[in-house]
Amino acid sequence: MKKFLLIALCSSQCMVAQTLLTEDFSLFTVGNIGTDITGQTATNNIFTLATNGTAPTTATNAGNDNFQIVTNDALHGNVLQITGTNGDKGSRAMWYDGFVDAWEFRDPGNEIIEIEFELYTGNTAGTSVNTKGLFIYDATRTKVLAGYSFNTKTLVLSGVAYFTAATAPIGNYLFFLNTGGTNLVLPAETWVKLGVSYNKTTGVVRWRGPSHNGQVTGASAGTDPDRASIISTSGTTTTGTIVTNTAAAIGLFDNFEIRAAATDSLLGIAETVTVDNNNYSVYPNPATSIITVSSKLSSGITAITLTDVNGRIVKTQNFDSISDVEMNISDVASGMYLMNINSKEGSSTVKFIKN
Repeated sequence: MKKFLLIALCSSQCMVAQTLLTEDFSLFTVGNIGTDITGQTATNNIFTLATNGTAPTTATNAGNDNFQIVTNDALHGNVLQITGTNGDKGSRAMWYDGFVDAWEFRDPGNEIIEIEFELYTGNTAGTSVNTKGLFIYDATRTKVLAGYSFNTKTLVLSGVAYFTAATAPIGNYLFFLNTGGTNLVLPAETWVKLGVSYNKTTGVVRWRGPSHNGQVTGASAGTDPDRASIISTSGTTTTGTIVTNTAAAIGLFDNFEIRAAATDSLLGIAETVTVDNNNYSVYPNPATSIITVSSKLSSGITAITLTDVNGRIVKTQNFDSISDVEMNISDVASGMYLMNINSKEGSSTVKFIKN
């Protein structure tokens, strides 16, 4: 997939969200990302940090090959692969150079940091209990202002935030994302789109994605985000049900976008659209069974992805650079969807309704 700039448009009363970074790894060479896993030297503006944990530890596999670019399916192309620790301790972290400057020089009024990305869920067949996810840290790296944690064994997705309550001390907490205070289990072997945001002014943290749309008022209001890290931990637990990790698990990530915004626009909220919709015609709209997409670009359509309003990928179809394509949506439930249309010249998102 090609890297493209997405500009979010709201009503005439709201400010335009400012894109700080987009990355789909299409320009990276397949193989190890860098040569330094101490987090001191960046390669292609990316820092990597891998440790086996403090002694005594059973982990042995910290290395540069923990962070790789690999080729996935036709829709995603190159993606990021992170290999977790193979023992009871150890961790992995990857982050982008220049984030602090990008946030500092954001447009006035854009006090919300929003991050959207895609995660591949994998399956539960292995023995590893590694967790993967994304954390937005403060400058001390002790506070997770907002984030996600995903258990590769159970496929449970949890929200993360720095939080305090009358019955709980201040600290970093995991939050249930399913209804009724229960765990949200993601479908196996599926790419899902996730969105998380942190409002510096109010401290509000939001999570949006497949089957969840939640928020909490965290305890970090007034604190600037300092780093957005893709992370992996051993998954070993020492309280409650004790679980000891004995194997490594991989995690796949793609299509990152980091924005500074004045109003909530996660995963299409606040009428978010791309500016280049005039490159394509989508009809009929609304549609019942067959929808036609025509490209006005010199290069034809290579792929179409449908996501629902919660960011869940519901259907994908690849094409051989064709100018006019048809997509059967008879197996898609009624409702509003975002259609991401890809060509060799870039990508565009169009809203449509399935009757």
